[in-house]
Amino acid sequence: MFLKNNWKKLLIAFVGLTLAAAAGWAIKGKNQKVSTPVEEQVTFVKAEKVGIGDISSNIKVSGKIKPSKEVTLVSKMSGKVTQLKVQVGQKVRQGDLLVLLDDNDIQAQINLHEASIGVSKAGQQQAIIAYQEAEKNLARMKALYAQGAIPEKDLENAENAFAKAAASYDPNSVSTQTAAQLRQAQAQLDAARINLANTRITAPIDGIVASVNIEAGEMANPSAPLLTIVNTDQMIVEGNLAESEINFAKLGDKVQVEVLSASTKPFDGIVENVSPIASSNVKAYPIEVRIENSSQLIKGGMTAQITMVAEAKKDVIVVPKEAVLDKGEKFVVYVVQNNKAQERVVEIGLTTDAKAEITKGLEVGEQVVVSGQQYLSDGAKVKLETGGE
Repeated sequence: MFLKNNWKKLLIAFVGLTLAAAAGWAIKGKNQKVSTPVEEQVTFVKAEKVGIGDISSNIKVSGKIKPSKEVTLVSKMSGKVTQLKVQVGQKVRQGDLLVLLDDNDIQAQINLHEASIGVSKAGQQQAIIAYQEAEKNLARMKALYAQGAIPEKDLENAENAFAKAAASYDPNSVSTQTAAQLRQAQAQLDAARINLANTRITAPIDGIVASVNIEAGEMANPSAPLLTIVNTDQMIVEGNLAESEINFAKLGDKVQVEVLSASTKPFDGIVENVSPIASSNVKAYPIEVRIENSSQLIKGGMTAQITMVAEAKKDVIVVPKEAVLDKGEKFVVYVVQNNKAQERVVEIGLTTDAKAEITKGLEVGEQVVVSGQQYLSDGAKVKLETGGE
């Protein structure tokens, strides 16, 4: 009985010790940290080699297009339109007849003045004969008077007759009566011929008829435009530059002009006019750019955008603009060296929408991160994606 009880006590003690040991090991396992190796994070990036290139900043200006030449014609005189020779859209050459006015009255005036000139010339011829006869008679009377053959009164009569003839005609004077009458008649004829010429309204330039404001049978007068002719072989783009931009525009500069309603390709243009004063209407400086329009695709009134170079540099270190990060007080790029990103503080010069000039901080041939750089820090491990140089 005693042995049996002792055996039970020993068994219970063994089980208790076993449970206590297990519990101790469990608590120890909870309190101890298991150390496992941590793998360093790798960032995939794209990089490009730093190289030498050109960079330029541009100014973009909106503008309106007009023909290089535009002439509005008016009649120099009042008159009835007898013929209208052109219509809108018709091509004309310089000198072509456009409008013809009634010339019957003017033609009658010309006939009258031509007849008046004939009469004046006939009168002048008679005056010449009278002058010559009076001159001869005066000479003869002087000789007779010197011989005592005639009285003084006869000499005076001869002198008076010569003076009267000389008043009508004198080869040494242009102010005689017949000369004045002839000049007056000629002037009236010339004026009538000018009026006759003004009844024929012709094209002053080569071009296209843009508008017609009169019909045959209507009265033309000097205050009302008859028609407009434009030359569209060359066009003018009118734009305005701000005061911060105006000094970049120079006469003769080559520019690009986009006219999307005419072509998807830009047109070459030349700066033709740069105003030295600002327009009071828009508070900006007007400029004009001339472009060729041999294709006749560009029409007056279309909108355009002028792109001109404000500043340009050649053979400088250039990187994609997105490679440069603005960190407030400094600009940085990330350079790949030994599969790690090295943060590099740089100084930038000229920038555009796509490029940035680096004036300090990079060397030609280095690999600069152009994609993924926003996720990097100095010393971060990187791996170049396919396509990275």
